[in-house]
Amino acid sequence: MSEPPPLLHVQDLRVRFRTEDATVLAVDGVSFEVRPGETLGLVGESGSGKSVTAMSLLQLIPKPSGTIEGGQAQFQGQDLLQLQPSVLRQVRGRKIGIIFQEPMTALSPLHTVGRQLIETLRLHQTLSKEAARKIAVEWLDKVGIPQAEERMDSFPFQLSGGMRQRVMIAMVLMLDPDLIIADEPTTALDVTTQRGIFELILRMKRPDSAMLFITHDMGVIWQLCDRVVVMKKGNLVEQGDVRQIFDHPEHPYTRQLLSAVPRITDASRRAAQPEPPPEPLIRIEHLKTWFPIKRGLLALTKGHVKAVDDVSLDIRPGEILALVGESGSGKSTLARTILGLEQATAGSIHFRGQDLTQLGPKAFRPLRADLQMVFQDPFSSLNPRMTVRNILTEGLKEHGQLEGDRSEVAAQLLREVELEPEHQWRYPHEFSGGQRQRICIARALSLKPKFIVCDEAVSALDVTVQARVIDLLLGLQEKHGLTYLFVSHDLSVVKRIADRTAVMRHGKIVEMGPTSEVIGNPQHAYTQSLLAAVPVPGDEASRESLRQG
Repeated sequence: MSEPPPLLHVQDLRVRFRTEDATVLAVDGVSFEVRPGETLGLVGESGSGKSVTAMSLLQLIPKPSGTIEGGQAQFQGQDLLQLQPSVLRQVRGRKIGIIFQEPMTALSPLHTVGRQLIETLRLHQTLSKEAARKIAVEWLDKVGIPQAEERMDSFPFQLSGGMRQRVMIAMVLMLDPDLIIADEPTTALDVTTQRGIFELILRMKRPDSAMLFITHDMGVIWQLCDRVVVMKKGNLVEQGDVRQIFDHPEHPYTRQLLSAVPRITDASRRAAQPEPPPEPLIRIEHLKTWFPIKRGLLALTKGHVKAVDDVSLDIRPGEILALVGESGSGKSTLARTILGLEQATAGSIHFRGQDLTQLGPKAFRPLRADLQMVFQDPFSSLNPRMTVRNILTEGLKEHGQLEGDRSEVAAQLLREVELEPEHQWRYPHEFSGGQRQRICIARALSLKPKFIVCDEAVSALDVTVQARVIDLLLGLQEKHGLTYLFVSHDLSVVKRIADRTAVMRHGKIVEMGPTSEVIGNPQHAYTQSLLAAVPVPGDEASRESLRQG
């Protein structure tokens, strides 16, 4: 019996981008196919062309700077690259669904998530508003969003990054497309939610549907994918069965990617730390950050979302404290409250003898230079109208710390995060997700702060760049005596960088101690469940258990 024809056949795809300075062949003659029923992984470093390849299939690359110069993308008897916009609109969503890397680029900030889900369903299906709402609520619940009925009335900015991504996943899966293009869809998700999403996608896929899964995470490739396509600088360098690629990689670049994968079994890269000083840099006592739930015409408070609920901890000078937990556990809210970006409901945050919760905006402003943050979503935290040069030096100018030539200062900051000095003349949309994240790190470092919150600061980076950025953060810490609060869902990265680890769940700290002990010998059942869900490349038992649900 002959094999069925491929669901998608891409042949000699070529995509070029033109800027004021040069032209870049972002995709150079790439060919591959996606077969019915399979999950094909598309893997490579940031800037390798993998996302451009996927977006080109539905003509979603930015124009006029981007041009599809040649190739074919045959899907169900049609060449996607030749379809007219009116026909292509019928394919997008219903036939081919896309889960984007950055949900805020796909979700409207002006409408509730419920309205957006309902409109998506009614655009493609004949449904009443009531029926569409019921389906939308069911899907929010399926992708693990708590209090799904209430969350229908939330705006995207009221949700954590991981919860926004789950809304995007629900929006795609509920239309039951024949092909899912997933562009780093679980980058912002913790390991337990990520595994749950994988199980859901595998369970909901029809035998004749398929998925093109784009990622920089080789652990995810191992767990989820049947075959792998490896890309580097716009070229396809290797492809094959997932076991073949992991056991016998042929190309040096593939071997480099595999060797850079952080593993939970790796030894900690952190040197032994001296005894902690008696006075912490930041002391948090009985901190609460609650958000009111308002309903009805009078908007009466019916309850509270207890994002941070009676948290006490110390952050010592010169240490890296990791904060881990599932999306929605309160870790990002805790970080934002420390920096005054959310208002505390109760409790205190002491920094250098001052209670930050008692300071007004004017009194807090001089402390901004010492308290910096690298945000989770680099796209929404960079001003799209400013060049990188102005983004990196704006804070220095505002705080009266800009010394010397502005362009040279920006160039030096870019070198520190391994970007080219000439990148300072570009705008944020001209960079990949990983490159934008490095710009955010450079901006935080510009003011030479004493304390930096890294909120998923390396989650958007491929493994090789991730390792270099971690080394950079460690080197800068030792050089300048920096203190980090490292918010992350990646326990493998946490083990490599953190001195101590605090585990959050439902707004509370459930376990805290030296990282080697928390990860090596977890005491709380929740911590144990987080560790059990970490994808381990080459672990056959983990791979098979995922497929069995």
